[in-house]
Amino acid sequence: MFKVFFAPRADKEFGKLPDKLKQSFYLEIKKLRENPFSYPQVRKIENTKFGYRLRIGRWRILFALFSKEKRIEIVDIFLKKGKEDYSRRRHLLR
Repeated sequence: MFKVFFAPRADKEFGKLPDKLKQSFYLEIKKLRENPFSYPQVRKIENTKFGYRLRIGRWRILFALFSKEKRIEIVDIFLKKGKEDYSRRRHLLR
């Protein structure tokens, strides 16, 4: 099982979400902790070493996956508007 950490930016965005959405995000993150490699809504972000995204409807959870350390660091939560959303946030993935 992976440990999940929230970066300050992601924690702030998570706090702004309505309670119903928070609950569904929590359930998805809980599933992600079990095995992120077999989760169908997870995709690798191009041109990053550790960057992945989890799709929940139009929402995206951007995270860094460190498999050796069994750690997931959630860096941002946002509503997808276009392809450039990822390029603007790529710097958050180290």
